[in-house]
Amino acid sequence: MKNWFSISALTIPLLLIVPAALRATEATPPSKPNIIFILADDLGIGDVGAYGQQKIRTPNIDRIAAEGMRFTGFYSGQCVCAPSRCTLMTGKHTGHSVVRDNVQRGPGDEGQVPMPQGTVTVPQLLKKAGYATAIVGKWGLGMPADKSSPLDFGFDHHYGYLCQGVAHTYYPPYLWRDNVKEMLEGNPPYEPSMRGAIPSSGKTYSADLIDNDGLSWVRSHKDGPFFLYFASTVPHLSLQVPDDSLAEYQGKWTETPYRNTKHYANNENPRATYAAMITRFDRDVGRLLDLLKELKLDDNTLVFFSSDNGAVFPLAGTDPVFFNSTGGLRGYKQDLYEGGIRTPFLARWPGHVKAGSTNDRMGAFWDMMPTFCELTGITPPADIDGISILPTLLGQPGQKAHDHLYWEYHSGGKAQAVRFGEWKAIRNGVKKAPDSTPELYNLKTDPAEKTDVAAEHPDITARAAALMKSAHTPSARAQWNF
Repeated sequence: MKNWFSISALTIPLLLIVPAALRATEATPPSKPNIIFILADDLGIGDVGAYGQQKIRTPNIDRIAAEGMRFTGFYSGQCVCAPSRCTLMTGKHTGHSVVRDNVQRGPGDEGQVPMPQGTVTVPQLLKKAGYATAIVGKWGLGMPADKSSPLDFGFDHHYGYLCQGVAHTYYPPYLWRDNVKEMLEGNPPYEPSMRGAIPSSGKTYSADLIDNDGLSWVRSHKDGPFFLYFASTVPHLSLQVPDDSLAEYQGKWTETPYRNTKHYANNENPRATYAAMITRFDRDVGRLLDLLKELKLDDNTLVFFSSDNGAVFPLAGTDPVFFNSTGGLRGYKQDLYEGGIRTPFLARWPGHVKAGSTNDRMGAFWDMMPTFCELTGITPPADIDGISILPTLLGQPGQKAHDHLYWEYHSGGKAQAVRFGEWKAIRNGVKKAPDSTPELYNLKTDPAEKTDVAAEHPDITARAAALMKSAHTPSARAQWNF
């Protein structure tokens, strides 16, 4: 290595110029990082190797953890799809958000109850900072007819499903591209109102098309900055996967065929199919990471990975007990117990987020909007519930903490949950007993929520009840009020 004394006299005039050049560089703001948010659908925290999965291979998702930060106390926005995605897009928990449950637009109609016009979203804010924006995969927050498609809320591009009902099949007759239906060759007809009519297979597997479109979009926007919301439908039911992926797991375990379904596709090898779907999705994640490396975007791209809610309960052939999909936590999708809302959450940004790190900070999906805003120099809306986690990601001081986190769920008799410190309180059956004493759990000593200690801590239980009351604000839809 050369030192000062080995540099020739001819080099000295150049060295004298360096300070001015450095000052010019420092005066120029650094380029804004690209942001990719990968969202799985109904993937349990225990379905990923980085969180203890033993049967299903997820090497690329595990790579995000190994090369970044693994969170152990992070939560989804809700215990079902649409409201969880709404909290991610708006920075508001379900006590304040505009979508608080899964509700179809109408009997047999495609699409869910829309976000109202004027709702402020993540892509709208990022566009103000000069970002190109895209979503590939499932939207679930409205249709073009309602002016509530992704293109109405700040996305430049969308390819995939608009309706969660149509997303029950991986062989749909069409996908949506920028508000226009594109028919898929060789796939059978299907409408959200159909029951018992989802075929087991078709010619064109939607998840492959969605992944390819996302890769193509990244390649065409490599000069950035860009925001890609990769909202996969895997492993959301039905259980369907091409034979080339099924081959890895077929015959590996004893199977109980799933037949005569009233809603989802029949499946002769449900365990193998579930595992194969996740490993194929993991392959897609790997293709995306490899593309970032190929385009030399690794060091300038912050990648997040999570799931919209916990693992689905035993349904349509799924076997969450066999796979330990909840990681030993209580409850499933549609529960506000930990198994329904605590999800895998990973962040990777080489050179910025410490590789192989673990963080137990209490956070949730509504923290994403302020995080993106701080990252890109945007002022977030004043009425959101989130707190930026950028200091945590960068290992810097000044990280603010939540006083509490709150969820509400309106199907199945209505429920509320609040997390504060080591305590978690849940009130089920709110419709019949809105003032009932909540269940109380100490997650530090009882992470599986096995022992209700409400009677032993009346003061803490009373605080939880007060937080539940104050966190809920009236919704414009009467069915979403207590």
